[in-house]
Amino acid sequence: MLALLSSLPIIAMQSEGAEQRRASQADPVSNADPVPRLFAVFQAFLDRHAAAIATRDGIEAALVDRIGWPRVALLGGSDSEPRYPAELAEIARAMPPGRRRQRLEQRLRRRQRRWDEATATVGLAEADLQEATLDGALLAAAQALLATPAWTSQALGLKLLVLLSVHAPGPASDETSPWRELRLILADLGRLTASEGAVG
Repeated sequence: MLALLSSLPIIAMQSEGAEQRRASQADPVSNADPVPRLFAVFQAFLDRHAAAIATRDGIEAALVDRIGWPRVALLGGSDSEPRYPAELAEIARAMPPGRRRQRLEQRLRRRQRRWDEATATVGLAEADLQEATLDGALLAAAQALLATPAWTSQALGLKLLVLLSVHAPGPASDETSPWRELRLILADLGRLTASEGAVG
């Protein structure tokens, strides 16, 4: 998905150049194609969403540096490796009832309260809401683009790119159907678009 998203600006520029060439030739069908405009809206939301994620992650990283994650250390597992439960249920599953478990549960509650109080002062909740809002707007922009008929091969390539970037499960799906075949079709469309631009 990241590779696809990183290719968005390049494909958008190729499409824009092709559209400008066609517009200069007074092609009314190409001029009427709304997909490049919708793609520009999608890409703007994509950029804003990426910036919101970076802001949110920066706030969280600074908070972790200051007070640490809201979790406790649990030693003596079956593999002798320390574990760090962040939920009361994890402690309950790992330890029998008793004073030691109670102390760990109390410590975790204190750290969770401290984390909640700190997030309210540094704006992490607001950053989470902003990121989620932009994610919703990004998905809505993608859906609007995908529901719009394409009039040119460039627009069809943009639609396929947005489909893959938004709906493909991730790198693990790159070699599975139908995602592998859709990527091959996208590459075919890219070659066709490039050859059409060279001819034009």
